[in-house]
Amino acid sequence: MASNIGQERVLITGATGYIGFQTLVQTLQRGYSVRAVVRNEASIADLRRAPIVANSLDQGRLEVVVILDFLKKDAFTEHLNGITSIIHLASPLGFSADDFIEGIIKPAVSMVTAVLEAAAQVQSVRRVVVTSSCVTLIPFEWNMNSDTERLYSVSDVNNSVHGPYENAMDAYWASKGLARLAVRDFVRNSQPHFDFVNLLPSVVIGPDTRLDFNPAAGAGDLLQGARASVIAAALTPSLNSSFPYVGTPVHVADVARAHVDAVDTDLVPGNSEYILSSDTPDGVVWDRDVRDICRKFFPEEVSNKTLPMEGSLQSIKWRLDAQETEKVFGWQCVRFEETMKELISQYLQLHAKAL
Repeated sequence: MASNIGQERVLITGATGYIGFQTLVQTLQRGYSVRAVVRNEASIADLRRAPIVANSLDQGRLEVVVILDFLKKDAFTEHLNGITSIIHLASPLGFSADDFIEGIIKPAVSMVTAVLEAAAQVQSVRRVVVTSSCVTLIPFEWNMNSDTERLYSVSDVNNSVHGPYENAMDAYWASKGLARLAVRDFVRNSQPHFDFVNLLPSVVIGPDTRLDFNPAAGAGDLLQGARASVIAAALTPSLNSSFPYVGTPVHVADVARAHVDAVDTDLVPGNSEYILSSDTPDGVVWDRDVRDICRKFFPEEVSNKTLPMEGSLQSIKWRLDAQETEKVFGWQCVRFEETMKELISQYLQLHAKAL
C-alpha cells in the first residue's frame, strides 16, 4: 500500500460498471479519497445503495461528479484538480454496427486520449491506470486460425488494427488494440509528467456485487454478456454463445484489485503493462470445467435440475504468461473453480428470489 495514502486522491471513470463498481469499493476500503465520474445524476443514487459508498460520500472521502459527454473537449480537465492518480475504466457507450470507424474505432481512441490530454494539464496527476484487454495481444483473425501452443505475453501486440473490418466484433477487437497503442504513443511522444500502467484482463467473470445492493435484481440481471455465456454449461442452450470463447478467465474482483494496486508507484513500476488472467498458462475448458464445478459444489441443484447443465460454450485454448504480473503485484489471480463457484452461487440466490 502506498505509504502516503492519506495524501492520495484517485479519480475513477466507469465507477458504475461491473469492474468499475468493485474498483470503487476496493479503493475506498484501502483508505483512498476518491472522485468518481458518472454520466448522469441517477447513477449517484445507484451508487449510494452500497453502504461504503453512502458513508464515504457523507464523510467527504468520496465525491461524485457528472460528465455527460466523455468525448467533449476538456470534459475531464476541470475535475482533475488535486487528483494524484486516475483509474480509467470507462468505455464508449455501445457501438454502431453501421459505421465501424465512427461508431467503434474513434470513440475508443478518443476517450482514452481525452483522459491523457486532461491529465497532462494538471501537475498533481502522477499516474494514469488504464483498462486495456488481452485481445490487444492478437489480431481478430487469430480466432479462426488459433496458435494454441505459443505462449503470449505483454510483448505481443496486435498490429492488424487498421481495417478493413469484416464485422463489428472485428472492429471492436481493433479498437481495443488502437486504444492500447494510443496510451503508449501519447506518453512516448508527449513526454508528460505522469506515467501509465496498462492492465490487460482476459475474460472477466464472477459475481456482480452491484446486484447485492439492488433489491429488485433478478437472475436476468446477472446473466449478461460474458457471464451469461460462461454459465451456459450449467444452465440451458438459450445462453449459448454464437461464437467460441478463449479459455482464459479472470475474477472481476482480481481485476479491480489490480487497478487499485497499480495506483501505488512504490509497488508497480510506471510505463508498464500487465496481463490479468487466472489458471495460466493453459487456461480452462468451459463446458468440462463448469460442469465439474456444478457436480462438486452444487450436487443437489444438479440433481433437481435447478442446474440442468444443458448449455454449451466452445473453448479455444490460449496460453497466456502472467508470471510478471504475479511477480510485481505479489499475488496470483483466484482460480477458475472459485470464480465460477461464486458466480453460480449468486445465480442460485437470485433464482431463489423469484420462486
